[in-house]
This record gives sequence, structure tokens and C-alpha cells, in this order.
Amino acid sequence: MARDLAVTLAGGGNRALLQVGLLRRWWPRLEPRVAAVSTCSAGASMAVSLLGGRELVTTAYWFGRRAGVTRNVRWSRLLRGERPTPHTPIYRDTLRYALAGGGFERLRALPFPLFVLAAAPPAWLPVPLATALGLGVYSAERQMQKGRLHPSASRRLGFRPVIHDLRACAHPEEIVDLVLASSATPPFTPVGRRNGAALLDGGLVDNAPAFVAEQVPGIRRHLVLLTRPYPEASVGRRGIRWYVAPGEPVPISRWEYTRPDLVEATIALGDREAVRREAEFKEFLDGV
Repeated sequence: MARDLAVTLAGGGNRALLQVGLLRRWWPRLEPRVAAVSTCSAGASMAVSLLGGRELVTTAYWFGRRAGVTRNVRWSRLLRGERPTPHTPIYRDTLRYALAGGGFERLRALPFPLFVLAAAPPAWLPVPLATALGLGVYSAERQMQKGRLHPSASRRLGFRPVIHDLRACAHPEEIVDLVLASSATPPFTPVGRRNGAALLDGGLVDNAPAFVAEQVPGIRRHLVLLTRPYPEASVGRRGIRWYVAPGEPVPISRWEYTRPDLVEATIALGDREAVRREAEFKEFLDGV
């Protein structure tokens, strides 16, 4: 069977758990055809646990690791010189857990590249200012152009794509650092660093980075899994790409760590979407 299919996992914080529900059903039929996977932000985290073969135990670990979190932000911690959010250590520990037990070795042995996208800020801006400007411009563009799948304002400001194939990482901690850098959205997660250079959330360049996987020769079909609803005119089959967005609001928000029930509801929504779109999925696989 020819490997001529790409998969892109969009970012979106906890909303990316929607992809888990979908891929629990679809991945066994996708995997023999996959030539490349591109990811961004939380989509990279989902890929690490799913493709490393440890999604179920890693999801269970996250439920236990975040136990005791009752607030997502405590600004009073800043007065004590502490980070105001609990997300970074939980996120880091969960990635480490996903890479344990053979997960890292399975990722390294994948027969296709697993790309993660981060964003390098403009060289002419100090990193704190670039962070605030980039996140602000991204949010404004998303609100003003709700149907746009690939915003471009941050690129025009000088934010540049930084792409890594996670198979090339020599140690598990390199993968952890790259996924966290791809998810860097202060104050929830800090600015990332790679070889001394600052990195921010890859969504500032493209939150659904399909262009990354399509650099691999021979891609004929491309499944792009989005993490929030879009207008019907923006999604569906567009050239070789099939944009799949949820048909209803996603229960959980990007950085919600206090409501594990919403995690379960989001995964369940992904499962329902997979069932609802089964006929479309078969047509996509068959090249119809």
C-alpha cells in the first residue's frame, strides 16, 4: 500500500483532545498510508502520545497529575515571584510519561516524519514585546476573519516557521522541549528555547500547518484535523486537503485544567465526529 497521505493535527490547547477521539477510530486505517504528519502546539502533544502508542495510559496519567488544580490562574503568585499558572509542570510531566515505556523509541522508529512547528519571533523585536504583539495580532485576525483557516498577519510581521522532525531527537527531553516550545503561550507556558533562540507557539505562523507535511514528495491526500468549528464554506474537501472541523462547539477551553469531565466530553465528541463522518472517511481513503 502506497504511503501517499498526510495528516495535520492543528493546535488548540485542550480542544486538541478532539483529535484523540477521532484517531482512536481512524488511525489504524490511516497509518499504513501515512507519508507525513505535521503538528502544532497541543496537536504535537496528541501526536506524541498517539504515535508513541501510549495515548490511553498518558490520558489516565494526566487525570491524576492535574488532581488538586482548582484554578487555572492565580495572579497573586506573581507577588511571590511564582508562575501564576499550573500548566507547565503538568504538561511537561505528561509528555515525559508519554515518552516513557517505549514511547520515545516508537516515535524514533516511525516510517514517516513527525513534524512539529514552532514560531521564531522577529529579530527586530524584544521577545516580551514580540510575544504580546504576536498573540494579540493572531487573536484579532482570528476574530475578524472567523472562516480563515491559515491566518497570515503574524508572518507579515516577521514571525518565521521553525520545523523539526521529532524522529531526529536524540533524547526524550528534546521532544519535550520542542513540543513545549511549539505550545509557548505565556503566561500558561513559557517562551521556548532551542540552541539559544527564542521560540513561540507555532500557531502564530499557522495553527493548522498543512504546508509542512506537503513538503514531503508524493503526498496525494491530506487530512487536516481542526479543533474548533468553522463556517461550512471554509472546510471539507479543498484540493488534496480534507479539512475536518467539529460540527458543534468543543466542550473544553484551551487551558482548562480544573474540569476533567470536560476532557472526557471532548474526547467523546471526537468519537461521535468519527462515527458521523465514517462514509466521508471511507471515500477519502479510497481516493474518491
